[in-house]
Amino acid sequence: MKTLHIHIGTPKTATTAIQKFCADNNPVLNRKGYCYPDFSFDYGRVGKARNGHFLIGFLYDEDGNRCVDKEMQRISEVMQKIEELFLTYDHVILSDEDIWRFMDEDRTDLWKILKAEADRVGYQVHMIVYFRRQDQFLTSNWNQNVKGRIGTLCEELFDDFLEKVDKDVRLNYYEKLERVAAVIGKENITVRRFDKSKFVNGSIHSDFLSAIGLAMTDEYQITKGIWNLSLYGNTHEIKRAVNSLPALGDPGAQKFIKNRLMEFSNVSSKQYPCEMFSKEEAEAFLKNYEEGNRKVAEEYLHEPGGELFDLTVKDTEKWQKNNRYMDEDLARFTASVGVYLQKEYEDLKKENDALKKEVNRLKRDVEELFQFRENAKHPFRTMLSHIKRRFKKGN
Repeated sequence: MKTLHIHIGTPKTATTAIQKFCADNNPVLNRKGYCYPDFSFDYGRVGKARNGHFLIGFLYDEDGNRCVDKEMQRISEVMQKIEELFLTYDHVILSDEDIWRFMDEDRTDLWKILKAEADRVGYQVHMIVYFRRQDQFLTSNWNQNVKGRIGTLCEELFDDFLEKVDKDVRLNYYEKLERVAAVIGKENITVRRFDKSKFVNGSIHSDFLSAIGLAMTDEYQITKGIWNLSLYGNTHEIKRAVNSLPALGDPGAQKFIKNRLMEFSNVSSKQYPCEMFSKEEAEAFLKNYEEGNRKVAEEYLHEPGGELFDLTVKDTEKWQKNNRYMDEDLARFTASVGVYLQKEYEDLKKENDALKKEVNRLKRDVEELFQFRENAKHPFRTMLSHIKRRFKKGN
């Protein structure tokens, strides 16, 4: 049956890598009856490969006010395009990690809209979601917020973030799955663990292909790269502290600071291996989701008595604000900024020297041109100069 596959994240589960893979290999997918369409909408800093963002993306009127009517109109228009794609392809794939959150906030009727459209046209809706253990997901999500999205830079310490975050919307995996299943059916939901040891062939790309009914072959190309690296050790705290600076609202400044911290993030991590939860805190936190996680394993992964995650928690030191390595990391940050600026200065100096040489060359050319024109205005002077040159040559 024709199928609309909707990959909804969750955040920090290699969603960007999956999206890039699908976009890069769309011609291969097309040959197999699949399509990863590019709708080319501009949602600011939202990546173009997030082709499902239209389902939850905000739109605004001329005065900068959010316009829900425009958002719903766009959804309707794109669903019409998807209907047309089904004339050529049996499978259409959409992906956006923010669907996991916004389907219980600004798009509470999303799955009903999609199901109604699918029933009208005659295809099925298939949801794919990757889960990581709740404590790890929340830590990674906070780290991502600190690392930065323009306009939503996190300035809160992790413990403060933990108190404020809507845990029901983010972390009750079973309850959220049940709400979707009530609309599209359990049989149309694929749950995957975000765990390399559980991936098909040990690869997130192979695993995702398997989730939509395909197998990895040599036809597919995988772009090497690492996306959404986290900040480790003390680097996240330095970034969190500078997020309050107004200058960090500029994308260039944001990228500059982030890249300087990334240069020594691994060094900081090795010197000060730490977690945002203590072992005891993580174990207590995970107890809140123990029953729901077990139901996910049993009802969605078909593993009676199974566990959704390995619940082993490493006995790693909990990060402390005034730890003894902070001064060294601040020194590294200062040095990283200084070295970068020094290199920029040297590059600019070389460029400036090259420009000076070019200006001097042009200046000489102009002077010679003016001299030629001056001589051309005085035939006698031109003739005299010609005679002098011939005389010097012995002619």
